[in-house]
Amino acid sequence: MRFFDKCTRFVEEIDKNATASAEMQLFKEGPEMRRVQEKIASRLRVPYQSITEEMAEAAFDLCAYEFAIKAVNSPWCCLFDEVDALVMEYSNDLKQFWKRSYGHDINSKASCILFHDVFSRLDKAANEIKSGQQVTEAVTIQIGHAETLLPLLTLLGFFRDSEALKSTNFAQQAQRSFRTSYMMPYAANLLLVLYDCGNGDLRLQALLNEKPVAFPGLTDLTSSMPRYEDVRSHYRELLRGCDFETECQLFNKPVDS
Repeated sequence: MRFFDKCTRFVEEIDKNATASAEMQLFKEGPEMRRVQEKIASRLRVPYQSITEEMAEAAFDLCAYEFAIKAVNSPWCCLFDEVDALVMEYSNDLKQFWKRSYGHDINSKASCILFHDVFSRLDKAANEIKSGQQVTEAVTIQIGHAETLLPLLTLLGFFRDSEALKSTNFAQQAQRSFRTSYMMPYAANLLLVLYDCGNGDLRLQALLNEKPVAFPGLTDLTSSMPRYEDVRSHYRELLRGCDFETECQLFNKPVDS
């Protein structure tokens, strides 16, 4: 499930290209991160110059890991207050936004192969139901990584804000939808359930981390489970195209932003 490793354009233009995530680096060098480092230094009573951005990031990760795994308030967490945590969260969101999500088109297009696989399985089940046959593949489980799931969520249009995440709009993004701490926790999962409601009425429900989410662009429908044909119609351009081999060819053009 590491299809992105086989996408030449993604590997060369994004994964190996430091400028693709320049906004993240600019934020790390900006006033919000400097203030976090100053506060850590003050709490530890050491010179400000002793605390680097990498140290602050490592301490925050240790705090998060111990809280998530052991459910304890680690001593590392004492180095941060709530404002600091929001800054550190935004720094990570910037990284994921520009390296795996909406920052560049190829980030999501690298998951075309998974997108088509998902819909081919749904189409097969839908056709079997409509023809009165027994569904031959009632459940499909595919296991991957956060780097597998986030590009697919992006391709499907989930959690897209009106403004891109940048190094200069931390305050304006306080109410953003794109928060990887909610989208991609430990054991993150996306579940697509096809319901047969009778008389040819097939409905599709999406659940992210066991919670229902509305398909982007279909939120005006009264049901939280839109008709499967409406979902297919909404993604018709991707279903007609989104060819992995074509999208992943390395062209001599600058990285889009």
